[in-house]
Amino acid sequence: MYKKILIAIDNSRHSNYCIDLGINISKKFNSHLVGCHVYDASLHQKRFRDMEKGLPPQYQDEDVLKRQRDLHTSLINLGLKLISESYLDVFTRKCREASVSHESRLLEGKNYSEIIKEVHNNHYDLVIMGVLGLAAVNESIIGSVCERVVRRITTDVLVVKNRCLDGKVVIAVDGSTPSSAGVKSAINFAKSFDLKLTAVSVFDPHYHRVAFESIAKVLSKEAGQIFRFREQETLHEEIIDKGLAKIYRNHLDHANLEAKDAGIGIDTVLMDGKPYDKILKYVNNEKPSLLILGRTGVHNTNGLDIGSTTENLLRLAPCNVLLIGGIEKKVDVSVAHSGYVELGGEKERVINAYNQSCNGKDFFKFLESNQEVNKKSIVKSHNSVVWTKEAQTQTARIPSFIRDVVRMKIEEYAQEKGCQEITTQIVNEARSKLINDSSFHKI
Repeated sequence: MYKKILIAIDNSRHSNYCIDLGINISKKFNSHLVGCHVYDASLHQKRFRDMEKGLPPQYQDEDVLKRQRDLHTSLINLGLKLISESYLDVFTRKCREASVSHESRLLEGKNYSEIIKEVHNNHYDLVIMGVLGLAAVNESIIGSVCERVVRRITTDVLVVKNRCLDGKVVIAVDGSTPSSAGVKSAINFAKSFDLKLTAVSVFDPHYHRVAFESIAKVLSKEAGQIFRFREQETLHEEIIDKGLAKIYRNHLDHANLEAKDAGIGIDTVLMDGKPYDKILKYVNNEKPSLLILGRTGVHNTNGLDIGSTTENLLRLAPCNVLLIGGIEKKVDVSVAHSGYVELGGEKERVINAYNQSCNGKDFFKFLESNQEVNKKSIVKSHNSVVWTKEAQTQTARIPSFIRDVVRMKIEEYAQEKGCQEITTQIVNEARSKLINDSSFHKI
């Protein structure tokens, strides 16, 4: 799973946790560990220069200042290097005692910048770093080095808050690509460390109820008629909430199937509310040792480094947090081509699909018939066909709330034809077959 792991070391309490966890992971996955410490001698030299103006007159002579600078530079460079090497000696000793593959790397420069360069240049599978460093105070939640590194790399990152890796691992599931990768990581951790696995999924039907109440206060009578305010409100109550629950239950069912295929048990929990709030409360109550999150979720836009739910949980969750996946690139879709208006989330896409079909009840029946998981059909398609990159890109234009359903239909079509690979030709043929179904929009 993880074959090359970078561990950021600074001799802090959390850094020592990182070493211990890194060794445990190395033993399970046969990983090679690289202990890395960064020191910044230039910072001390700059500060010494800044203090020169305050020296007594006898030290203001330029020749005297030059000798002092040279002496200070030599002592600082040597001293910091010796201290840094002693930090790495702790890492080396522990690795030798545990008989795991390892090496040490001493870097000079700005700490977070050098770590980022190291990760980018040397192709690590995982970065392990403490949530706080030596400069932490009691009020600190996350250190600046940790946060800067997390935001600037796409490698998986284990943010360490304690040295525990036992009991339970929780994976947050929302149907996004990073979330799907997180399910696989959660399964591997659960199997390797004998952890109990729980998948949680949270949908949020409440936001738009609040939005509707706010809009009602400012809309004129004429604007309300154009907006069809009351119809939209009824849509949410009768269709959207139930439809979202089915969609997110479907994500959990897929995670359940993957875990069963891997031979491990899994609990699934579906909740409604603000995602980070519900997951945080669940984690505080259940006390897992590891929470696994996708860096970004289903509403990611190009260029987003970390999603708001993940950012909040990274800061507030009391357990270790594993961030999965890089920036998910999405295909741009014009409104004219897709037939959907992007208003900010899954529920808006459902509204637009409803408005275009002009038949909310029929649309709900479609959701119910397709999102209610047919286990036999999923098992049949699970791991039996592969998608070409071009076909995946073609179907990436489908709004995320219905994408899994459409892809399942395409897989069923491919299986009926006896195809083991889904190409753009297969997608086009399946589209032609489904073109008379008004519930499906143009792929």
